[in-house]
Amino acid sequence: MAKPSSPHASSEIKKIKTSNAAYYKALSARDLHAMEKVWTCAADNILIAPPNDPHVHVGWMAIKRNWAAYWPLFDRYSVSMKVNKVNISGPVAWVHGVETSRRLKKSGEVSGSENFGTNIFVNRNGRWLMVFHQAAEIPQQLLRTTGSIVAQADALIGCKIKN
Repeated sequence: MAKPSSPHASSEIKKIKTSNAAYYKALSARDLHAMEKVWTCAADNILIAPPNDPHVHVGWMAIKRNWAAYWPLFDRYSVSMKVNKVNISGPVAWVHGVETSRRLKKSGEVSGSENFGTNIFVNRNGRWLMVFHQAAEIPQQLLRTTGSIVAQADALIGCKIKN
């Protein structure tokens, strides 16, 4: 395994961050075709969402059914992640950070949340593809107590958030 500061490791981290960003772009666009390019689309895929009322969806078919039921509730929907850390161990990588989600329901209700997000990718033929996503809403009480999402994340997970 290449050392984290090696050019190979930096190249792989860049690829993983690109795959991670593609996930959030597809999610925000509510684009199933784009999602199929991001995930392995296998029976062992796991999605734990939505962050405010999480349910475990196991297998690509269950994940697609979840999105087919959830996405149509919204006129507008966006989720992004401020990446905290990328870890690589052989053909597996995981990304964790803080997600910001904004939603406008068809009913006119506006909502949003800050979430801890974790994504796991596997390297298949040089491509980093997602096999797991979990989002957990950060309770507002914790956000108020610490004053900011960055300070709150630093306090809870013991590290600084970086782009």
